[in-house]
Amino acid sequence: MNFRRLHLQASWVAVAVVVIALAFMAASSWNDSLIVDEVPHIGAGYSYARKLDMRLNPEHPPLVKDLAGLALLALPLNERAFTLPQWTDQVNGQWTFGRALIFDSGNNANLITQVARLPMLGVFLLGAWLMWTWARKRSGETSALIATALYAFSPTIMAHARFVTTDTAAAVGVLAATYFFLQFLRAPTRYSFAWSALSLGLALLAKFNTVLLGPFFVIIALLYGLDGKLGSHAAWRRAVRLFGLTAAVGATAFAAVVWPFYIVHTWNYPPTRQLADTQAILRGHSDSLLKDAILWAADKPLIRGAGHWALGLAMVQQRSAGGNTIYWMGRVVTKGGPGYFPTVYFLKEPLAWWLLASIALTALIFHHRRRRGEYVRGHWWSNNFDEWVWLLWLAIYWTISIRSTLNIGVRHLLPVYPFAILLVSGRLAVLIEWLRANDRRRWHIASGVIALLLGWYSFEAINAWPASLSYFNQIAGGPSGGYRFVADSNLDWGQDLKRLGQWAQANNVPAISLDYFGWADPTYYLKERYVWTTGNIWKDAKDFARRNTTDGWIAISATFFQEATNRPKPSDSTYRWLLDYPTETVIGNSIFVWHITR
Repeated sequence: MNFRRLHLQASWVAVAVVVIALAFMAASSWNDSLIVDEVPHIGAGYSYARKLDMRLNPEHPPLVKDLAGLALLALPLNERAFTLPQWTDQVNGQWTFGRALIFDSGNNANLITQVARLPMLGVFLLGAWLMWTWARKRSGETSALIATALYAFSPTIMAHARFVTTDTAAAVGVLAATYFFLQFLRAPTRYSFAWSALSLGLALLAKFNTVLLGPFFVIIALLYGLDGKLGSHAAWRRAVRLFGLTAAVGATAFAAVVWPFYIVHTWNYPPTRQLADTQAILRGHSDSLLKDAILWAADKPLIRGAGHWALGLAMVQQRSAGGNTIYWMGRVVTKGGPGYFPTVYFLKEPLAWWLLASIALTALIFHHRRRRGEYVRGHWWSNNFDEWVWLLWLAIYWTISIRSTLNIGVRHLLPVYPFAILLVSGRLAVLIEWLRANDRRRWHIASGVIALLLGWYSFEAINAWPASLSYFNQIAGGPSGGYRFVADSNLDWGQDLKRLGQWAQANNVPAISLDYFGWADPTYYLKERYVWTTGNIWKDAKDFARRNTTDGWIAISATFFQEATNRPKPSDSTYRWLLDYPTETVIGNSIFVWHITR
């Protein structure tokens, strides 16, 4: 058997899978309008690249925004936004600055959208390569192919990997940092140390939730050093040594990667302005040593870069503690509770995934029984250390997520996706290989079932196109039924405004009253058809039919509609009268359109 040829064939199949997924993502992105978070991210990223001044959007690290901003330097953009108060005077005027740059300065917003998103596809490709590489090293070609397919055709990953946001980058950052850290633990050389520190630093620059990698790596190092030998003095000495090396990796990651990034990003940020902005941002924060340290560092040469990083971390902590008003399971609440993320994760993943995960878990149980002797001898820990690491991250991240009060989207769970996929694909590969060697008949059956489930999984993602963001499985009623359970970035993030404009033009709609959940400019896509509206303008359908100036057309984003019609007090439910009328159409599952003439 020519194993080299088989390896090349498997590699090309994986490449084909990723390219197909990439093509669908790019095609969907072409008609997506800018989502809520992209407006400030793209504006801030361009300001970083042009001005080396990070006065905008400090609550997110700069890496993703840098990629978008550097890509936009290739365009001859009108920079009038830098003369406006949102840049010159306002404190963190990120929202209005981004909108001014993209929509109000005579620039081509569609071109800006596509160019800014191109580097994000590169982040997706890096994640696919890491999934393939790590799965193949652990469990072989079969596992690598399954992992690559599950990653590439995940509806959630396909939805978010094309946007200029931090969630997918955080997932890939966690994956890369953990992969290279384990390489370092197994072979502590200068080369592996450098790669570990670099990957950890870049992960920290992707999203602030990656600071969890610090305690995570400490636990990994101690567990690896002990290797299950709690009573061994030699094992404890080794664990302490690895703890010291891990601290060195973390310190180097911050000192050689994160801090220099922030020094560059505050290079042209006037120290007096940085101090004034920091004071304004932290005014509502409780007094603490962290707050005092951030204020002290805000105008100090070089040190203020590290202070600005700490400012962003403090802003995230405050934002997470504050929660958010959301629509959740028929109610408008400030938080979804412990059941929010498990429920949303279950509804947003294809049923094929849950069946594959069930098969993998069942296979693990039977495999454990057959190899119990090996576990007794103590090899179970060292032989499966990668899997224990993946499980540990899932346990840490899920525990924190369930306790979180910021319940605005499954995207916050993206850092668990790669490791969950690696665990499932690895166990499925072990099952297939064991059956091929020991039970050919069941091997044919199991291979066929797994192949069918992978096909169904991929079909779900492709069938949801181009509305990947609004994907829900059949338990939720499919993509068109998800709005009954949740909204916001699970379903409606402002992505369908451009499609609404195209639909209005194709159907000769003269004008349309629009209540839009997003920061893209409706006038840019709807032109003279756009008429601003909100729920408290209209008393009921008769009032709307009598006073509207749009020939009875009204469109409402799903988030606003659900929040308006499900208030605790019926009297506060401003769009409740629309429940008596069928929708004329639904744009991308996220914008409801009615035509009411009486």
